[in-house]
Amino acid sequence: MIKYLGITIDRRFNFNQHIDKITGKSIKIVHALSKSAKINWGLRHDVLRIIYNGAPVWIECLKKKQNAIKFKGVQRLINIKIARAYHTTSHEALCVPTGMTPILIELESQATIYYNTRGNEKSEQYDAPKHYSQWNHPADALEMNEKREGREYTVEVYTDGSKRSGRVRSGIAIFENNHLSLQLMYRVADECSNNQAEQLAIVKALEKLRDFRHLQGLQRTAAVHTDSKITLDAIANPRNHQHLVEQIREE
Repeated sequence: MIKYLGITIDRRFNFNQHIDKITGKSIKIVHALSKSAKINWGLRHDVLRIIYNGAPVWIECLKKKQNAIKFKGVQRLINIKIARAYHTTSHEALCVPTGMTPILIELESQATIYYNTRGNEKSEQYDAPKHYSQWNHPADALEMNEKREGREYTVEVYTDGSKRSGRVRSGIAIFENNHLSLQLMYRVADECSNNQAEQLAIVKALEKLRDFRHLQGLQRTAAVHTDSKITLDAIANPRNHQHLVEQIREE
């Protein structure tokens, strides 16, 4: 058994001893915090650092039920002290009043971010989701309407995205009263996908519509044109909280 960069590695690489060590250490910190001061919302930085240290390396071992129970036990202890709840309250129920993401989901998210940003298997489809605390309220769900036949729109917006020969670009063209008012092109990181380029074009176009403040009353009508069915489906899906999709909704 060796210890390397804060991770305890055993001969079989099952990381059981590492999990025992970090959960035990975290519990000691929680008890120390509860004695010295009232625990506020969220985990203190030193507790998070212990739990998340090297998470991508040993994330697979959390598929074992006994290991997952140990982590849930640590978070449950913290949540009980935050919510001042009964000790019989379940782990899942405690995550609701405290606003804490279940620890297994959080660790999996940390590992996914690592693999897609710094790991050897980078995914071109990766788009970091927004934190749940920044999601729009379900009551403010965006309603999308298709362009009506025969109706005239003061502003017509055309967006497009492309990925060719490893290069990714987004482009927008805005027409006001059938006259070209603005035309822009953006270079996007090569790791991005064609869908991300399409979504970025819509975000940029909606941001530029803020400049059309001179339009008043019935003149303030605009139609956005996109040929990305995937993007439209993503915007309409209330469970999709990817960063670019949420930006489109906000704009």
